[in-house]
Amino acid sequence: TPLYRRDSFNMQFITFKNLTDKGGDMCCHGIPYAEFDRTGHWGIWNFMRIFEASRHAITMKNDIFRLTFESKDYTLMTRRQKFKFGQRFHGNISLFSRFLPKVTYELVEIGNSTFTIHQQLFDNLSESSEIFAECLTRVVHVNLKAKQHEALNPGVINRYSDLYRKTSAIWHVKNIFPDDVKKMPSYTMSVRVPYSDIDFKQHMSHASYCKYYTDCATNAIDAGVYRHFEQDICWYPILEVDIEYRDGLAAGEMFEVQTWQDDENLQHLFFETRSKGDVINRASFVMGLEKSKKNRHSKI
Repeated sequence: TPLYRRDSFNMQFITFKNLTDKGGDMCCHGIPYAEFDRTGHWGIWNFMRIFEASRHAITMKNDIFRLTFESKDYTLMTRRQKFKFGQRFHGNISLFSRFLPKVTYELVEIGNSTFTIHQQLFDNLSESSEIFAECLTRVVHVNLKAKQHEALNPGVINRYSDLYRKTSAIWHVKNIFPDDVKKMPSYTMSVRVPYSDIDFKQHMSHASYCKYYTDCATNAIDAGVYRHFEQDICWYPILEVDIEYRDGLAAGEMFEVQTWQDDENLQHLFFETRSKGDVINRASFVMGLEKSKKNRHSKI
């Protein structure tokens, strides 16, 4: 029998509905004030935390979680994420706008050692079908002792046989940016991982990396590294984000974030996080070129 016991349940700030063995909905009762950045927009890193919460909570209530964790020697790790943001995400969700986030979760693909989740953001207040943002997340089953990918329990593949793909139809593009960055001007900043960015697995949360990407991007603008962009990068809409995770960071560890702009396409910004010479993750952003109008409710 599945691990979940009912198709809905309530928490103080969140309600889960329509829970099945392949997904469900997470409805939030508003957006907290602290989730908005200094320009009055919904901070992308804070928005990503809502998607993180949805994945953790709903995955723990479906058969993948129950059939995977037979031993403490195994875990599930996020390896890749691709975000797309609608036209109105940046311009219409402001500090005092009325918006009730609804995040849908759907299991869409199973591989030998991986599974992929598709999430979408809607406004539960208007009950509109407009998609404000969406995300594809690839999760890998890892053997902690061997430190390598491990095949999923056969029971998982049997249970979700209709979603099984030997070769992924979603993740066919492997490299998210060119390896050779020497010809491109770049900016690098150093950070020590604060305890406030640590998640329940005792590593820096995936959403926190985007906070440092945007900080690094703003510093790069101040240093004159980027072309076209001026002032704070948070004034510009982020249209797409593609992140590849290779390793994690613990509290107190030092890391560097390096950023540069595509030599030909102004909209493409690239980021690489390194610690002790090792690549922790890589990301590419597709930016909107038009700066948003000053929000009267901005914090600056």
